[in-house]
Amino acid sequence: MVSKSPAKHRIQADIQRLLTTMIQRDANDPCFLGMVITSVDVSRDNQSAVIKVHGMQRDEADMLVDRLTRMAPHLAHGLRRSLGKKRLPKLNFSWDTALDAGNDMVELLNKLDRA
Repeated sequence: MVSKSPAKHRIQADIQRLLTTMIQRDANDPCFLGMVITSVDVSRDNQSAVIKVHGMQRDEADMLVDRLTRMAPHLAHGLRRSLGKKRLPKLNFSWDTALDAGNDMVELLNKLDRA
């Protein structure tokens, strides 16, 4: 496994922290309630960043990702101002399916335990 450089780790942590703050502060949309940014992964060439999110309702995943994608220019502008950088990676939002898989496994184990 390739370890991340301290600079890459720092920018990923900063993006995650600042995006969380901006979404909580700026978005008056109830679909963002309970939403969590689970990870930020910046590409090797710093051209794109995949931001994985998860929310309370699995059936609203597409709507949540779509709204975040539409907010991406506003969020990128805020990141550039906060981080003091001219260039930032393109923000790409996606639903974190790993948490859903874990929840499904717990439910399956609970059903087996009850049987």
